[in-house]
Amino acid sequence: MNIKELIKDGGKKGEVLRFALVGGFCTLLQYGIYVVFVNAVKVPAVVSTMISYAISFIANFILSSLFTFHSDPNAKKGLAFTASHLINMGMQTGLVAIFKGIVGQTLALLPALAICVPLNYFMVRFAFTDRHFQTKKKNKQSNNI
Repeated sequence: MNIKELIKDGGKKGEVLRFALVGGFCTLLQYGIYVVFVNAVKVPAVVSTMISYAISFIANFILSSLFTFHSDPNAKKGLAFTASHLINMGMQTGLVAIFKGIVGQTLALLPALAICVPLNYFMVRFAFTDRHFQTKKKNKQSNNI
């Protein structure tokens, strides 16, 4: 199976690959925005983390919904996705505050991401795949009665 087929694959391997692609893109997006804010705009590291995370979050929800999990976004998924990312953002922000004193402001987000991204996968997957977050489809027959 080549990479294109794997990306289109509806199974677990395809989902993990799509998650990695979306996560990789959104991580690079977040880190790029973070570096610009810390170095060019001179915004403190913790605030830059929050700004870059918010922008990355929006891209991540859209791409996770439509590309990774082939799922229609709905309010329940949005709330679960938001909850998982609020937890993740809190972990990242706290870890950046710790790591900036160890590796410096510019690199502080990288070890935080190394810890938070794998944990976030499980929370996001739950948000998009658990039956509690699916919308109930109306029975077509009941509408015809």
